[in-house]
Amino acid sequence: MAASTVVLSEQIRPWHNAGLRFLFDEDGSIAQAMSDAQAAASAQPAPVAQPSSSPVASAQSQTPQQFKQPTVQNQPQQQTSQQQQSPEQRPVQKVRSAAVPPRAIPSLVIHPTTKPPEEWPELWQSYWSKVQIPSPVVWTYWSLGDDLSGHADPKRREVLKKLIGSLNLPRGTSSFWPVAACGEVAGELTPAPEIFLAGLRRLRPRYSVVFGSKALKSFMPDSTLRPYLFTQFLGHRLIALPDVDYLVKSPNMLAPVIAYLRTAIRLSR
Repeated sequence: MAASTVVLSEQIRPWHNAGLRFLFDEDGSIAQAMSDAQAAASAQPAPVAQPSSSPVASAQSQTPQQFKQPTVQNQPQQQTSQQQQSPEQRPVQKVRSAAVPPRAIPSLVIHPTTKPPEEWPELWQSYWSKVQIPSPVVWTYWSLGDDLSGHADPKRREVLKKLIGSLNLPRGTSSFWPVAACGEVAGELTPAPEIFLAGLRRLRPRYSVVFGSKALKSFMPDSTLRPYLFTQFLGHRLIALPDVDYLVKSPNMLAPVIAYLRTAIRLSR
């Protein structure tokens, strides 16, 4: 009976040895690591086959019914003991896979500030006074700081009102939390990712929805997340979507966004 060898990533091997057999591979990182490990193992040179005249090779080619112990003289003790084992009893030689670097996953390049909200800049304290704590769903986009500071764009407001209203979320479950603070003139926005992340931790959302790559990269500069994808971040699900200004200019894209969010966000009423 032929034996097969499963090549595991070194990241997963301790869990497999502990008895774990099934994983929820939400972002595909585990599948990628397994694929990389398999590719690395396949790239190794094949072991040199033993000569056909070798008693061990001839024994391996026999079926269990045909197997007979050959008469061997002056054979090393280790090889003789190996001949006396049936094919089913022989230990399977483990294949050591090459070290495979883990796939990059979202991590905190920027860390939250340790200052409490009462020590944040005045404008950020004003933003913080408008949120619901805790908030199961947090929404953000690059221009949100403007929209919360007297420079609101009515077109953006109308798009967001229609979008969130179509989801029928329970009342009091959403909060708007900006990634950047506005200046004296509309459009003059200064990101404060340390404060944004600190607020996100205090809000304890189940979902955070980020519109646009500019907002996303303000606090996750190494992110490669694309619209309609999500990842786990700070203990919750972070969802990436097209920028709100893009939805304003392309109203026909609003329906696909709503349809996607209806399946991505699940809250009990």
